[in-house]
Amino acid sequence: MQHYNKLLLFLPLTLLCDTNLTQHVKELESRLSELEEQKKNHKGVINLSSMETTMILGGRVTLDTIYLHNASGKEGGSNSSDQFFNANNIPLSNEGEESELTLTARNSKFWIKTRTLPENGKPFLTLLEIDFWGSNGNEQNSNSHNPRLRHAYFTYNGWTLGQTNSLFTSSIKPSTLKLPVDDVFMRQPLISYETNLIEEKIAFSFEQPESLIMTSTGTKVRVNDDQLPDIAMKYHAHHNWGEYSLSFLARQLRVDQEFDSKITDSTWGYGMNFNTKVNTFKHDHITWGIVGGKGVGRYLGTAFFPGAVITPKGELKPQTSWGSHIGYEHWINKELQFNTALGYLKTNPILTLESIDESAYSAHMAIRYNPVKNFLLSGELVHAKRILQGGDSSDIDRVYFQASYNF
Repeated sequence: MQHYNKLLLFLPLTLLCDTNLTQHVKELESRLSELEEQKKNHKGVINLSSMETTMILGGRVTLDTIYLHNASGKEGGSNSSDQFFNANNIPLSNEGEESELTLTARNSKFWIKTRTLPENGKPFLTLLEIDFWGSNGNEQNSNSHNPRLRHAYFTYNGWTLGQTNSLFTSSIKPSTLKLPVDDVFMRQPLISYETNLIEEKIAFSFEQPESLIMTSTGTKVRVNDDQLPDIAMKYHAHHNWGEYSLSFLARQLRVDQEFDSKITDSTWGYGMNFNTKVNTFKHDHITWGIVGGKGVGRYLGTAFFPGAVITPKGELKPQTSWGSHIGYEHWINKELQFNTALGYLKTNPILTLESIDESAYSAHMAIRYNPVKNFLLSGELVHAKRILQGGDSSDIDRVYFQASYNF
């Protein structure tokens, strides 16, 4: 009888333990179901030891085949000017090299994303991305190329800190393999804040400054004398007819005891970048953009023009430049696209030298074929011309073929 009394005494504790165990089992089953669902919907997902953090791995494997008419004549493997397309890479002289064929896998890239959900429910996101443009290899044996940092940033509650694309750039671009000569490209360290409205986004940023200065002899030089960050603002809106973005830029350009001239001077630059995409027939659309300002310099056309110029009188003055493009994307069917684009780039040189750049243009015809998911075949014909202030010019023709697979 005493044994039964003891059992009755501990029975409530036993039932309590059983209730807690059941609750834990239910929570575990719920978590396992959630993980299984993530596994179905997100291939490449790794859940870290911290159950609040998820890591996603991905990237792209790419092979570019390029035929160039009027090549730069530089050594193979170290000749990124023949692989990249922009106005700077239109050679002013073919140096006896009228044509060239080159292949490269350097456009391949790899990225890691993480997502952490703190107790307040606001996700903490990170991105680390690299490609293989870090150093030039050679075509004789190994074609080796080192990794290069592209993006490295984290975002939380609207804030972004790290290295990524400038707010002065736009995600609305022509759907060609190589972008027109007026493309606004800049990736740099920044601090930005973004707020979302119903169909719009507004963002502000403080970004890495760097002054690209032209000396009185016509030489472009990067100057590290900056004291203030570049300031950018972007407004991006989506509508039924399409979308558009409008960006503004304000920056100080400064030179301090450079070029053995003992000049210390500063000036202000500003710019605007407008881009829009308008839906037309079925899935087709038109893209159009215009960009310009004083002192925009390195942001426009991959630093084709300087931001400011040191005049023969020793003054630092911002240079005015602008560009525009138009593109059309036509869907032949759900797997095949035909895309075209035109781009133009112009400046008003401060110096009267005949050997400095005044304008450039490019024309693009591209076809994209997506036979299976994540696998893309692209081909493009590019014609471009570079014009100097004195009237001399040089043009190129290039044929690009790219095969890429995103994983």
